[in-house]
Amino acid sequence: MWIDARARLAFDGQGRITAIKQDWKFDEMFGVYTTQGLEKGPGGSLSADTLQGMAKDWMQALGEPISHYFTQASVNGQPLTFAEPRDAVVSWDTKSQRLTLSFTLPFAQPLVPDKQGVQFDIYDPTYFVAYAFDAPGAVSMIDAPEHCRSSYRPPRELDWQTMQQLASIPAEAETVPDELLAITKGLTHRIEVTCK
Repeated sequence: MWIDARARLAFDGQGRITAIKQDWKFDEMFGVYTTQGLEKGPGGSLSADTLQGMAKDWMQALGEPISHYFTQASVNGQPLTFAEPRDAVVSWDTKSQRLTLSFTLPFAQPLVPDKQGVQFDIYDPTYFVAYAFDAPGAVSMIDAPEHCRSSYRPPRELDWQTMQQLASIPAEAETVPDELLAITKGLTHRIEVTCK
């Protein structure tokens, strides 16, 4: 599965990061597969109830410990805790045949980033979801103080042999073999926020 992703880091009036807001636009093949057999309206539209049901089901599945919304945050290597996600919606583009999941993942406690920074890692340790933050403005900040900056680092390139090993994993497999799990855990999209 391929996802064109966007991440927006939300600040409050006190200069604290309160949440990461994400938009995941799934590939066309996933959209066609997911919507087959569903009752569609004029022009191939889906009802609001159908889309809201998808959002509820997907967020429940993403909340499982193995995935946890494919999002981690840390300061100096120490993990931060998120509260329950909110504002989850799914939209359906009838022309591109693509579904988009949007949601907000708030911190349990807002935090003030300093020069050491806050790191966000977005990735799928099972290697079945590939993210891309290629679009202009795919990573941004909302209401950030002027002295705060964000940076983005894509995952490192894999060597040919490792790519072949990962490609040979059967489609019906539910997990990555242990010997490859350490590698896939390193394939993170890292967003870092620092404030002077």
